[in-house]
Amino acid sequence: MEKTQINNFKEHIYYEKLDNGLQVYILPLKNKKNYACMYVTKYGGRNIEFEVDNKQYKTPTGIAHFLEHKMFDRKDDPFKYYVKYGTDVNASTSLDHTGYYFMGNKCFYKCLLYLLDWLKELNITDDSVKKEQGIILEEANMYKDNPDRVLYSKIKENVFVNDPSKYKVIGTDSDIISITKDDLELCFNTFYNPNNMYLIITGNVEPNKTMSLIKENQKDYHPEKKNVKIKYNKEPDQVAKDYESLKMNIEIPRVAVAYKVNKQVFEGLDIKPIELDIYLHCLFNISLGMTSEIREHWLKKNMISRSFYRIYEIETHYVIELYAVTNTPDELVEELEKYQKDFKIDEKSFEREKKLWIAEEIRSIDTPMGSLYSVLDDVLDYKHFIPNKINIIKKLNYETLDDIKNRLNLSNKAIVKIMPDR
Repeated sequence: MEKTQINNFKEHIYYEKLDNGLQVYILPLKNKKNYACMYVTKYGGRNIEFEVDNKQYKTPTGIAHFLEHKMFDRKDDPFKYYVKYGTDVNASTSLDHTGYYFMGNKCFYKCLLYLLDWLKELNITDDSVKKEQGIILEEANMYKDNPDRVLYSKIKENVFVNDPSKYKVIGTDSDIISITKDDLELCFNTFYNPNNMYLIITGNVEPNKTMSLIKENQKDYHPEKKNVKIKYNKEPDQVAKDYESLKMNIEIPRVAVAYKVNKQVFEGLDIKPIELDIYLHCLFNISLGMTSEIREHWLKKNMISRSFYRIYEIETHYVIELYAVTNTPDELVEELEKYQKDFKIDEKSFEREKKLWIAEEIRSIDTPMGSLYSVLDDVLDYKHFIPNKINIIKKLNYETLDDIKNRLNLSNKAIVKIMPDR
């Protein structure tokens, strides 16, 4: 078991890859009474086309989310089990992973062993799958009346031409009702394999005892290791649809603007992927974040009641999205366009942003769930935990930031508006 110090803090993270391929991270937090644990499979809403041992498969959209639901279909109901110990349990599916987690402050080892055994098998019937289709369709219909959900889904649909990120994680109605027991068993056997999974534990835990318990539980669990390749069709730089306006039963309009940037523009930079990610987040936090000049301007003019931005990536592109609740969506988009063309960052603002990032790194270790997600983000984005982020941040320089800014091409963008239907 490897032991690594985190950012020169007193905390250390423990790591081991087990014989069956499961990667385990344990981050004890002293002076904490509670704990958090997440069992993660690198399987999410984007993974609908894949190859297993040279055989091609194309599955319905929404199947990763559907499978998450069916994993709770057990005689010993997970919710009832965990509530006995005063422990919260749940799961979530994103575009790139599905995570099952529990949080509590007692009976950790019982809760851990249950989780490890729970995800070893899938027990479903044709009838139970049919019943679940109705439940998930009801959930999907609720989202259709939520303007923020609609805006979030529609901007992705309009940004991506081929990448499955354009589909809702919950899936389309027609795909939900087409999912079969065989589909779910195929995906479970393919992706719920220890070789494709992480176990992340943080908080009030003892690392040696915890690792010994995990090894004992997993020593005879060696499902067949498969040769799996995820298929993504080539994504062009152009967006699928550059403008769309919808109408819904709302009082205040909403707008989303998304920029699609090919990663090739950053070729030749002598920096690591995590450094590029931090530079981009610094750049857009200064330009579009909570204390940005443009947001302060919009608030003073009473143009917005709420706004935020986010950055995510696929294999070939970054996507930067801005969301706003505004009575003047057209004026906001026009001002944003001019602002982005004229925007400049000075070195002082960049140094201040670096300090904020360092403070965030320090805060991330304060809570079990916060530290868990810090580990999870790293292993998903970079395939391993990065323990020295503060040193990385300190070494970032203004000249490279300015170079990155000048390389950005924000011409490929999509705009989606939602207007009141009255």
